[in-house]
Amino acid sequence: MNLNKNVPLRENVPIYRGATRQKGIRRFGHWKWALLVLPALCALGQPVQAGGNTTTLTATEARVLVYISPVGEKLRASGLDIAMEQQTSPQLNQANYYYFWVYNAKRRQSAGSVTIGYYAVNKHTGQIWDTDEKKEISSKLVRGVQAIIRRSHHIDEATTEKYANRPF
Repeated sequence: MNLNKNVPLRENVPIYRGATRQKGIRRFGHWKWALLVLPALCALGQPVQAGGNTTTLTATEARVLVYISPVGEKLRASGLDIAMEQQTSPQLNQANYYYFWVYNAKRRQSAGSVTIGYYAVNKHTGQIWDTDEKKEISSKLVRGVQAIIRRSHHIDEATTEKYANRPF
């Protein structure tokens, strides 16, 4: 491989397996790309430092967690859908939780209650709670999305343990 800048490259010269080199573009070498990409990949695998710049979830992220919950999945599988409204009340722990009234978006009001339930999402951990049944809600999909959200907010295991309380 000649990387001498004074030697012009020929147009459409095969490099490997049918790929060609275009005029003016030099082959950079796989090991050089690896040297550039490897530090970035290693940084992604690093654990989050405790006490770092942890931020809380947004209301939109909390809505996504409730929407993908097993309750929502079950209703969507049957051809229905859920919608939700954020609840605010002095009796609710608004400092640590987002509260939602979840209802069936496709059921008509005259056909009975549209309420599916009331749910709380911890702003610090992303945990979802069914406030009627007083239990935490989880699934494989929820855990995966929680992991993504927690990484983006620098939420580590210590933060999760610190704020792992019940909303009721």
